[in-house]
Amino acid sequence: MNSDIITADPIFQMATGYWVSKTLMTAVELEIFTKLAGGKELTLEELKHILRLENRPTEVFTIALVSLGLLKVTNATVKDGKATSYSNSDMSELYLDKNKPSYIGDFISMLDKHMYRRYDKLPLALKSNKPVQDDQVESAGKIFEDAKFSKATKEMEIFTRAMYGVSVIPAVSLTKIFDFSTHSKILDVGGGSGVYSIEVVKAHPHMRATVLDLAPACHVANEYIKQSGLDGRIDTLVNDFSREELPSGYDIVLLSHIIHFLDDEGSKMLLKKIYDKLSKNGCIIISEWFLNDEKTGPIPSALLGITMIVEQNQGRNYSYKEVKEMLSDSGFENIEKKALSGPADILIGYKL
Repeated sequence: MNSDIITADPIFQMATGYWVSKTLMTAVELEIFTKLAGGKELTLEELKHILRLENRPTEVFTIALVSLGLLKVTNATVKDGKATSYSNSDMSELYLDKNKPSYIGDFISMLDKHMYRRYDKLPLALKSNKPVQDDQVESAGKIFEDAKFSKATKEMEIFTRAMYGVSVIPAVSLTKIFDFSTHSKILDVGGGSGVYSIEVVKAHPHMRATVLDLAPACHVANEYIKQSGLDGRIDTLVNDFSREELPSGYDIVLLSHIIHFLDDEGSKMLLKKIYDKLSKNGCIIISEWFLNDEKTGPIPSALLGITMIVEQNQGRNYSYKEVKEMLSDSGFENIEKKALSGPADILIGYKL
């Protein structure tokens, strides 16, 4: 075969990507990984009963999950010998058992119920430069705005909980790659579930933290803080950082996945507010899925920008260079970049 032939395989994979995502979403909805948790090994016949499916869909669905690395094939001993059986992969056991703190199924369910249909109307969103309207599910932008006026409280709490599990690993990574030894108090702006503050304070006993967000998010954060036994070292502050003044007295301010929700002007205004309130010799830590300076990728960062188009009237993903310039314009110095976890990196700027 001519090695110079251009294959269409990447295009095929792009076109059928929803086959994978919807299979995963359905498995999470059916709680198959939770039902297999704890090392259970079930035959197709047993899976058929716990999933309440007929023979054909049970076999087809199980094969698909094995091929994706979500289930693995084992051999279980049965009355008449051995039979093919199935169990969770190590990855599914860790991240898709809803009874584990590392569970990210709530995030997957949010994408399924909240986002999946919005992407179906992407052409309209691109042409209108307006978020997709859905009679059944509010957009994230609308949920956040309503929450400022004591509306959409339940929806924002669901969103906040969904972000907890998927944020644990980046939060743990932050505790290892940043030197907290010379700092004492962190303000987690738009901190949601408080997962970053929880992991930082857990790993560094001398640290104290405040999670600043809207009331529904603070309610959820208080639950996680209490569960972690850190309610004496982490508090919450109800505050709309886009409209209200920020508190002072903190030597670290964290912005995790906040900048991409804002337009250029909103981002610059927030960074300047943070600089003005930050203690001398303090720093800001910004965690985002940054675009590279050439704006050619990475793919997750580029596609997150598409999510902003279908979800909000404003916001996009920024490059390292763009955010670095915003930080410099706000007064921050010695700006540095460090890899965090997965697609995420952090930019750190200092107030000297």
